[in-house]
Amino acid sequence: MCDSKTSEKCYPPGLGGTSMHPAFLVATGGALGALGRWAVGSLSVGTAFPWATLAVNLTGSLMLGVLAAAFSSGSISKDAMLLVGVGFMGAFTTMSAYSFEAVEMGESGAFGALAAYIVVTALGCPLLALLGWRAMSLLMS
Repeated sequence: MCDSKTSEKCYPPGLGGTSMHPAFLVATGGALGALGRWAVGSLSVGTAFPWATLAVNLTGSLMLGVLAAAFSSGSISKDAMLLVGVGFMGAFTTMSAYSFEAVEMGESGAFGALAAYIVVTALGCPLLALLGWRAMSLLMS
């Protein structure tokens, strides 16, 4: 049980606590991220190239870099990082769909598109995460 004499957070805030339960934050963010991922995916149904997965992974990497920089500087709370960084971005971005789509492209013989997809994802995601981190760090300095 938490009380005002300990550093432990009380849950939920409506009952006198100071923060929401981490699992609730992650689950809420995850539900919203999954809906966002589904919405983006539904925009590109029937295309030969997995543009939706590439877009969410590149965008998600950039945004996670921004969030990580903001969190490390103390500009956003741990709760915000759990909700948006872990929950939303964890569900919005998708390694499993990327892997499956890469296998499908290989199985269909689309080796040029497969190579491009792998290279752009493997290089673009970390570079955009770094760009997001650096850009946010510059904005906050």
